[in-house]
Amino acid sequence: MMSANLTVQDLFKLILFLLGIGVLTYLILVLSNINKLLGQARAMAESNLKEIDTTIKQLPEISENINAITKEAKSTLENLSPEVNDLLKTINSISGKVEGITTVVDDTTHKVGDTVELVSDGIAETVLAFKFNAKNASQYMSIIKEVFDMIKKAFYKL
Repeated sequence: MMSANLTVQDLFKLILFLLGIGVLTYLILVLSNINKLLGQARAMAESNLKEIDTTIKQLPEISENINAITKEAKSTLENLSPEVNDLLKTINSISGKVEGITTVVDDTTHKVGDTVELVSDGIAETVLAFKFNAKNASQYMSIIKEVFDMIKKAFYKL
């Protein structure tokens, strides 16, 4: 029979050796996958080499176009800035005028209402005068004349 003595130091060496083999195997698998990815990237780059070359050759022209567009946009904004300010001033002015017109219309509405009320009162008084005081045709004519005079005065007040 054969006997073997195993020390703690030998056990640790064995465990470290097995761990080293596992890590090395994992590293080989990772490197293999990276190699596959690089091969696919190389194949894709080679198959699209013409398009990539064309794009790289067009980059200076694209850059110039971007610069031209940027300059034109800046120029347009500078040209429009005073017009926008004038437009805002005009809008504020129009807003003020609309407010003034609204006030005038409101005042005119009140005056028309007052005039209608005044004319209504005058007509009511005239009707009452017809009813109670009118005795002959000459009185009727003078009362009608007074009504027209009141209406005329009311419209002159507007």
